[in-house]
This record gives sequence, structure tokens and C-alpha cells, in this order.
Amino acid sequence: MDAPGYARNRTVSTVGPGLFAPVGFLGAYLAVGPVSGASADRPLPLPGSPASDVAAYYAANPTAVGTTAGLQILSVACFAVFVAALAPALRAAGGAWLPRVGYLSVAAMVVSSALSVTLAMIASSASDATVQILRQSNFYAGGVVNVVTLGVFVVGSALVLGRELLFGKPTRWFGFVSGGIAMMGLLSLAFYYANVALPVGRVLSMVWTIVAGIVVYRRVKAENRIIDAAPARSTER
Repeated sequence: MDAPGYARNRTVSTVGPGLFAPVGFLGAYLAVGPVSGASADRPLPLPGSPASDVAAYYAANPTAVGTTAGLQILSVACFAVFVAALAPALRAAGGAWLPRVGYLSVAAMVVSSALSVTLAMIASSASDATVQILRQSNFYAGGVVNVVTLGVFVVGSALVLGRELLFGKPTRWFGFVSGGIAMMGLLSLAFYYANVALPVGRVLSMVWTIVAGIVVYRRVKAENRIIDAAPARSTER
């Protein structure tokens, strides 16, 4: 089965939830700031801040930390649903490795969220070294690993499914640009100013998943109409 065959062999009712899950992917992520910020008594210290500042924040704001973790997990859960919906097309087009990359991105954010909650639970009694390790691990898992693997998934999917004509040029090139910026976040490990690629690449890649889901949904809907019309034409003859 080729990628266009994916559209012919699916129905709107079966693919709809998966292809529109990216709305939740982006929506839950964007909700983190205002929702958790409303219950926090101070800004979250940046990675590299003194351990005492980090510990004080996590100890004083367990509700904000828990809310953030919950929304982040909800966000990537929606992304996982999208990856699962797109997986048959990716496998059919020779990109069987791409769903695994998508799920790795999901796992990275889940680990990051778990580390954040753990830090909130032990911040008041943990040593400075433990606080720094947990905070840095939380940042790298939910930042660099999550975003870079998301970028790889987006670029790979745009390339593979664009080549198989499931995506047109605009969707394909949007994927290259958004996913490429996300992948550039890897440079933040060596260059501080490359950190800007992480939030920009993340949000653009999230928007791409929404666009891709709509494109595939419309393709499936169009193929369904053609299939439904075929018996009618045969009967008329």
C-alpha cells in the first residue's frame, strides 16, 4: 500500500480523532503559561540558576509544577495519538522508523514532567547537587530531546509523505522549515543563543502537525467521496 493508498483505505470517522489530535497538542502546551503562572508565586528559575533558587521555587509551588506537568503530558499524549494515526502511511511510504522517533519525543516530555514533579516533592530536603541534576535533566529532556526529536519527526514525515504525494509542496516545505528550526535546537548545547530555536521550532512544528492533520483528513474525505460515488455510477450504467 502506498501513501495515497492510505487515504483510500481509511474513513473519515476512523482517522478524524487522530488527525485532529494536534489541536490538543498545541492547545495544552500554550495553556501551560497562563494556567500554571496563575498559581505560581514567582517565575521559574532558568537552568543554571543557583540550586537554592530552584529548590525554593519547587518547594513553594507544587500546584504550579503539577499543573505544568499534567498539561505537558496531555499535550504530548495528543501528539502520540497523531503519530499513531499517521504511522500506517509512514510505514507504507518506507518511513517505519519515524513513528518511533515521534514516540521518543513523547517519552522525553513524560520523563521531563516526572522529574519536575519529583523535584517538587523533595526540593525542601534535597542537596544542592540533587536539585541541579534533576533541574538540568528536566530541562534537557523536555527541551532539547523533546524538541529535536519532534523536529526529526516533522522533517522526516514531510519528506516521506511529500514524496508519496500525500502532502503537497506547501505542507512539505512548511515541515522542512519548522522541523529544521526545531532540530537546530541541538546547537543550544554548545551555543547559548541557539536556545531560541527550541521554543520557535517547537511551536512551528506543533502548528505543522495541525496543518498536516487537516491536509490528510481532507485527502481521506475526498477519496471517500470518490469511492462512494463509484457504485452510483456503475448502477447508472
